[in-house]
Parts: sequence; structure tokens; C-alpha cells
Amino acid sequence: MPSTLHHLSLKQKLILFSLLPLLMMGFFVLTRMYVLAKEYRAADHSHLAIQTTAQVTDLLYQLQNEYSLSVNGSQAATPSDETELQQQQTNTKKALTHLLTSTSFATLIDALTGAQPASEQLQAQRDAIALSSHNLASARQGVSDKQPQALIELYFQLNKQLLQLLQLLQLQTNDINQSRAYTDLLNLITVQELAVKERNVINQMLLSKELNITDYRTISTVIYEYGQAILHASNASISTKQSLIHQVQTSPESLQILKISQQIEQQLRISTLAKTINAHLGYGGLIDSFQDYRLTGTDAAQQKFNATLSIIRLNLAELNHEIRHLPELATPVNVVENTIEQYAFYMGKLHELKQQQRPLEDINGLLNIKKTQLNEAMGKLLMPPHPVTSQLWWKLTTDRINKLHAISKEMTQSMALQSEYLKTKALTLLGLYLFSAFLTATITLWLGRKIISNFMEKITRIANGMQQMAADPTLNININISGSDELARMARAMNRMISERQKASHALSRAAAVFNYSAEGIVVTDAENHIELINPAFTQITGYTLNEIKGHNPSILSAKRHQPHFYTAMWQSLQKEGKWEGEIWNKRKDGEVYPEYLAITVVKNEQGEIIQHIGLFMDISKRKQYEQDLWYQANFDSLTGLPNRKLFNERLQHEIQLAQHDSRKLAILLIDLDQFKYINDVQGHATGDLLLQDVAKRLESIGGQNDFIARIGGDEFVLILPRLTNELAIEHMATRIIETLATPFSLNEREIQISASFGIGVYPEDGLDVSSLTRNTEMAMYQAKDAGRNNFKYFTSGMNQAMFARMELEQRLRRAVAQNEFALHYQPIVDMKTGQVCSVEALIRWQDPDLGLIPPDHFIGIAEETGLIEPMGEWVLNQAMSDLRQWQKSGLNINVAINVSGRQCINTRGMSFDQVLQECFNRHHINPRNVHIEITESMLMGDASHCLSTLNAIRQLGSQIYIDDFGTGYSSLSYLKKYPISVIKIDRSFVEHALESTSNANLVKAIVMMGQSLEMKLVAEGIETPAQWNFLKDLGCDFAQGYLISKPLPFDDVTPLLKQKYQIRLDSDGEAECSNF
Repeated sequence: MPSTLHHLSLKQKLILFSLLPLLMMGFFVLTRMYVLAKEYRAADHSHLAIQTTAQVTDLLYQLQNEYSLSVNGSQAATPSDETELQQQQTNTKKALTHLLTSTSFATLIDALTGAQPASEQLQAQRDAIALSSHNLASARQGVSDKQPQALIELYFQLNKQLLQLLQLLQLQTNDINQSRAYTDLLNLITVQELAVKERNVINQMLLSKELNITDYRTISTVIYEYGQAILHASNASISTKQSLIHQVQTSPESLQILKISQQIEQQLRISTLAKTINAHLGYGGLIDSFQDYRLTGTDAAQQKFNATLSIIRLNLAELNHEIRHLPELATPVNVVENTIEQYAFYMGKLHELKQQQRPLEDINGLLNIKKTQLNEAMGKLLMPPHPVTSQLWWKLTTDRINKLHAISKEMTQSMALQSEYLKTKALTLLGLYLFSAFLTATITLWLGRKIISNFMEKITRIANGMQQMAADPTLNININISGSDELARMARAMNRMISERQKASHALSRAAAVFNYSAEGIVVTDAENHIELINPAFTQITGYTLNEIKGHNPSILSAKRHQPHFYTAMWQSLQKEGKWEGEIWNKRKDGEVYPEYLAITVVKNEQGEIIQHIGLFMDISKRKQYEQDLWYQANFDSLTGLPNRKLFNERLQHEIQLAQHDSRKLAILLIDLDQFKYINDVQGHATGDLLLQDVAKRLESIGGQNDFIARIGGDEFVLILPRLTNELAIEHMATRIIETLATPFSLNEREIQISASFGIGVYPEDGLDVSSLTRNTEMAMYQAKDAGRNNFKYFTSGMNQAMFARMELEQRLRRAVAQNEFALHYQPIVDMKTGQVCSVEALIRWQDPDLGLIPPDHFIGIAEETGLIEPMGEWVLNQAMSDLRQWQKSGLNINVAINVSGRQCINTRGMSFDQVLQECFNRHHINPRNVHIEITESMLMGDASHCLSTLNAIRQLGSQIYIDDFGTGYSSLSYLKKYPISVIKIDRSFVEHALESTSNANLVKAIVMMGQSLEMKLVAEGIETPAQWNFLKDLGCDFAQGYLISKPLPFDDVTPLLKQKYQIRLDSDGEAECSNF
């Protein structure tokens, strides 16, 4: 066989190879078609069987009706006449004839001839049914002869044969759904049989003149069997049939039948109990025992009477329970109960006579028991009235049987449709397989021919091309084969092989170019690590040419900066991993040391032996410088050149470790420039930067050799004193810092004076680590600021609590600004000449939900430091002008004085204060002349040019400017003349002690005289007594303000006071008092 295949061409081999799958495919197709043909025959048999089943179910229905009419027709009262029975017998004959002459039945038997048992069983059953049909026709005469028993047995026999036929027909289907449908049908026919039986048994009972225990048991059994059968049929059937059965169960007829059945069962129980009671009353029962005791007086007779009485009472209790819903039987039961109790009563009387040893005959005159009523009552209980007539019962049950038969017909129709579907499905699949087999064979033959032709054409081209290449190796040919199969890929691969030979030479040229023109230095050494080859970049980086370095060890480049273990680790990596890379210090030919990044790769032969080392390196001097610059930027402040917070933390950590090791102390001074933000905002950031640079230079100039100075924030500097000999050195350094910064700074031809507040922390007392020591020192710095600035504070343990309280207050203040927890109180200002209120001063109040009313001096300073004073100030402006507008609308000609902080004049929103003020005037429609702006002396002593421009702008709007708390600062007469001040307010501290201290009195007089000489109005603050009023009025003061007039009040409380006048008068004791009129 192998030698034969060698002589076949490739085309013949392919054809031979393709025959095998074609043959196998044909085998499987024929096998499947045979299976489908069997399925079709089975579906056809099932269809014939279902058609026969429909005829059988119809015959069963007709037979059941004839049976019922025949049996009940023999009773005294029949529900149908002779004509109806004859009509039903005709229907039964037609159904029998239809079945026995059925084409589907005969065809099914013939189709199953090959399957001997099934065909023979069906034929035998058909013959048996035909015989029973003949016998039934002969025996029907027995009905008219009132001898139905033979006919009934034939009915039962034929019914049984039909059910057996149904079971045989069920076996003719292979479909599980069809088989289940047969089961459901048989269950339903069983229900139908029991319904017929129930109809007949109860109908006979309704026609009967008396009841016995056998009737009771039969009826109960039939009712129970029907209930169980229909429950089983409902549970076992598919959901669609369950709903139909449920409809029959819940139909009005079935519900009425159920109710009648229950009533009949109850009637039978009542009759049975009545028979039991009657048995215990009659011969040998209660009455006989009573008569026996009456005649003999024996204890045995009395005991028997009592025992029987107990049994009857129990039966009567059961009877009462049964008739609780039957009022028509209550009277007979009461008659029986009364009669029984009369016997019991008279038995007691007899017993008393016996105890008294009197003749028992004495009771004869007392006996009054009416046995006739007892007999009538027992008669009604023994045969209670039927709940329904036999005609109604017959109609109801017949309707139910008809509905059950309708369901069975629907089930057989559904089975017929399903079998027809299976038959059609099998036939369709058979046709599809025949068509598919033909189509597949046709396409396979056509496609196989095309594939073989295409395959052979490509193979021929490749073979011819290879023969040409074998004849001429230098030949550059191109095998042109289209497509994407393996042969096309083979042809393209051959074309690529030809082109790759040409590309290889070009690749070598490019590799040489890369080697020669690469910016990275390349060096190749042999197995002994002697230099064999270098590229031009190597010469450019190191300065060595190939002639100068060939044969040398690369160690000639070593800068001798690495320890021996560095090179040991390098060679170990080369031996284990075959490569090494890293940074290394080398030396150029001119002796310059430089850093380079070196990567060495080991080249091995097939035996795993090292034959070469290839090194690639580049000069990283610039990168190192860049890294150094990055480190500097990360650790030093670009503005001042001082170390930043990061480097400070590292240095402090290092110094703490040294101090801990040497058991010594160190100190840090955290310095914060006072009012730097104000200078930065007013003078500009450029001036602020110059100031920070000069401050850094001055701090560096006073620092010792071991001291460390850093800038850790915008205007925060820190000084580390690591070598403390004693704590006096700390204070000495603090004093030097204050003195150094006290000298004015000359910036941009302008002198600027600044102070500093700083805190001092000492290790280990004030902190054992960087975080705690820095935090505690920062607390001390804030305490120095709160103490008035330009000083220093040592950290104390109490500062923690104060700082936390300040932080909490700041958080509450931020919430207050967001939630508008502020209110304005107004204190009247009175004209001392007229006593008339001419203006009010707006004073802010903060009502915290938890802490209550917080004084302004507790939070104004925090507001200025945090910048919250700006939104608070704008709120005060808007609220005060809103209230002023309300007063004006009510007819009050009043002015409002509003305090303004210096911080408000530097609005961070990019607006000047006069612009903010103008917006408020426009928003509330306020004349600027009705608003007075109060400033402090400290504001005048700030940036003179900015302050002057701001105050002039306010004055140009039309508002007067008051200088508040005059005399508490360091302002001079030149300030009052330079700035557009209209009114001077004398500070309350001077007014308070003016009558007690001559110096204070003289100072107040001087202020008044100075104001009058400058033609300025004066307002005296803090007047609390009439004497103070008289003193200042006599000096010529214009206006008064203080608790003598009124304390600051809310808007609603101060409004009534604005219309009042004040007058000072002396009482009988010479004391002055203020009153209003």
C-alpha cells in the first residue's frame, strides 16, 4: 500500500483523502434519517392512538349515562322516563359502533402488526369489547323486567375493558408529555366514574324510604373516594388542566353538591344516633329497666337503668351537636330529652319510696309520661327530611359529570394536536435532512474540486520557483501567489528570505553607523578583560584613542574613589547574572574625575563560556549637577538663601539626637515679624521680599558658628542654639535679635520699622522630639504676640491650654461669620449744649450659642490676625446703614459712627475701602454725611501715604472722620494737622480719673484746648457721673457718650431714646443727676 501511494500524484492523494469524510458523512446522514423515520412512525402511531382514545372516552361517557339511567330507572321514583333511557341506549350503541368500526383503531392495529405483543393485545381487547357490546344489547331487556343486576355487571365489565384499552393506547406513545397527558386523562376518567357512582348512590338514598348503617358507610366511602380522586387528578395534572379541574371544583354546581353531600352525611349521622338512642330505649333498655325496678325494686334494675341513662345522655349530647344548625329537629330532640329526664325523675321518686319502705305502687298516681310524643319524636329523628330532592340532585350531579366529560374531550383534543405537531415535526426534519444531505454533498464536491485545483496551482508555482533558485542562487525572483493560506504565506516567506539577504548587508552598515556615531561610549573586551574595540564616543568622553588603550585593562580609567568591595560586587554580578549596571567614578586622560553611568553585559558562546564583555557608558556630570540643584531647591529658601522647614526639621532632629547622647540642652527661637502682612499688602510684595532678605542677613550676622538659622514660613524664622552653656545665653541672644531688628530698614529710599515676637523652647523641658518642641515654641511665640508684640516668651505648660482656647475661639469665630451670629448695639452720643441725641456709635456684639455674649476685646484681635475682620467689617457697615435707613424713614435725623480697623483699609478682594463704603451708601440709599468713620491712632502711625490716601477718599465721599481713643497712642499734633480729622474722641481712661487725678484732669484740658485750637469737635467717652458731665461741659467739650446717658442697646431698645433730651440738675443734697425730657 505505501509503495502504491508513492506512485500517486498529489492531486490523486487529495481526492483519495477526501473520500473518507464524504463516506462517513453519508453514513451519519443515513443513520439520522433512519432515526427520524422511526420517530415519524412513532408519532403517527401516537396520533392514531389518540384518535381512538377520543372515541373511547366518548363511549365511556355514554355508557356511564346509560348505566345511571338504567339503575335509577328501576327505583320507585325515576329521574327520567323510558324515552330518555331508550335515547341514551341509542347514543351508547352509536358510540360502540363508532369505536368498533373506527378507521384509526383498525389502522393502528395494522400498523403495529410488526410489533406482535401490542398488535395482538389491541386486537384481543377490541374483540372483547365487541363481545361485551353484543351481550349488553341482549341484556338490556332486563331493565324493563326489573332485573338490572345482569345488565349492571355487563356495564362494569365493558367499562373495565374500555379502561384497559386506554392503558394499552397509552403505551403506544414514546413522548413523555403525551404519556403524562394519558395519565391525566385516566385520572380524570376515574374522577368521572366516582362522580357517576356518587350520583347513583345518593340518588338511591334520596328515593329510599329508610336508612341503614350500610347506606351511611357506602355514601361516606363514595364521597371520600371522589374527593381524593379529584385532589389527585388536580395535583398530578399539568398547570393548564389544573385550572380546568379547579373551575369544576369551584363551580356553583360542585359547591352545592359538596354542601348537599355534607348535609346528607350529617343526616346519616343523626339517623344513626337516633337508632342508637332508640335501641337503648326499647326492649331491654331504659324503659324496661324502669318498669323492672318499679315492679321488683332490685338494685340490679336500678344500676342498669343508670348505666343506660348515661349512654343515652351522651348520645343526646352528640345529637344536639349535630343539629345545632338544624332548628327543625330541635323540638324532637327536646321531646326525647324531656321524656328521658322524666324517667330519671320518677326513678328517683321510686328510690325514695324504697328508702322509706313504702309500696312502690304508690307512684302510679304520679306517673305522667307520654310515650306517644316520644315515639313521634324518635320517628322524625330516625328518618329526618332530605336536604334536597332526587330531581335536583340528579340535575346538579349530571351537570358536573358533563363538565368533567368536557374537560376529558378538551384533553384528548389537546393530545391530538400535540401528536399532530410531533408527526409534522418529524416529517419536516426528515425532509430537511434529505435536502441538507443533498446540498452538502453537492457543495462538498464542488468546493473540493475548487480547493484541489487552487492548491495544485500554488504548489506548482512554488516548485517552479524553487527549481529556478536552485539553478541560479543569485537570481532575484518574486513568486506571485495571492491569498492568505499556508501556501501563500510560504510564497511570501520565500520572497522575504530573498529580500532579507539584501537587508542583512544594509543592517550591518547601520550597526556600524550606530557604533560609530552613538553618543554613549562603547567598549568591548575579551574574556581576559583586555580592551579590543572602542567607538568614537569613548574617545570623546575619556580622551583615549584605540591605539592608546587597546590591550589595556579598563581599570586604567579608574578614579580610585571606590572601595575594593565595590568592584568585588560588580564581578560577582557579572558572573551570576551576566550583567551589571550602576554609577561609577572614572578619570579622563587629562586626569579629570567625572561620574558616569555604566552598563556591562557578558557575551557567552554555546558552551556557556565568557568570550567578551561589552560596556556602554555615558557622562552624567550634568545630571549630577541637576540633582544637586534639586536638593538645594528642596532644602533651601530661594528668596533668602536660608534653609527651609524641611532642612530645619532634619537639623533639629539631628541636634536633638546629639543633645540626648551628650545629656545637654538646646534651644530654638521661633521668630515672627509683627505687622509684616500689613507692610506686604500696603508696600507691595517686592518691598516685602526685600525686607525678608534684609531680616535674614541681620539674623545671620548675629548667629554663632554652631547656630542654625532657617526661614520656615512667610514671615517666620527659626534659630537653633545647639551648644547652650547656660540659659542666660538664650536671653542674651533674644535681646540681640530685638535690638538688631529695631534698627529701621531702608528699602527703596524709604525707611520701614518692624518688630518681632518670638517664642523660646528648650530641650528637653519643652519637648522631646521635633514636633512637640516646635509646637510648644510656636505657642510661646503666639503668647508673645498677644502680650503686645516686640518681645519674647518662654514656653510654659499653661500655654497649651491658652493656645487651645484661642484655637477654639478662632473656630467659633469662623462659624459665627458663616452663620451670622453677630448683632449691633448702639450707644447714644448727646450734644452737651442741647441735650439732644445727635448720633449713635455702632458696636458689634457676638452672641455665641454655647458661650453666650463674648466681649469684643476677646475676638477683635483674632479677627484682625485671621483676616475675618474684613467680612465682619462689611457686615457692620451694611447692618448699621440698614438700621440708619429705618430711623430716617421714621423721621429721625440721626447720624451713625462706625469703627473701622486698619486691616479693613487693605481689602483682599482687590477693592479699596472707599469703594466698599461707596457700595454700601448706594445699596442702602444713605447720605455719606450721616455716617462717621472712627479710626484709631495706631492706624495713623502705619503706612502714612496709604492711610492719607484712604482717609482723603473717605472725606471726599462726604463722611466725617473721628479719631477714637485719642491720647492712648503716640500720635502728635502733626498727625492731627496732616490727616483730614474732623472730631477727636477723648479716651474713657482719661475721663474716668479726671476728677481724681490732677494730671489726668490737666491732660483732658490740654486735649480739649488742642482740639479747639484746631477747630475740631470733641467727644468725651465713658461719662458715668453728672460730675464728669459738668466738668467736661465746663471745659467746652461738644459731645458726651457714656453710661450716664445710656449703655449700648439693641436697635429696638435704643430707638425710643433717640427722640429724648438730657438735662443735668442738682438735687436737694447738691448731687447732680441726668434726666431726660
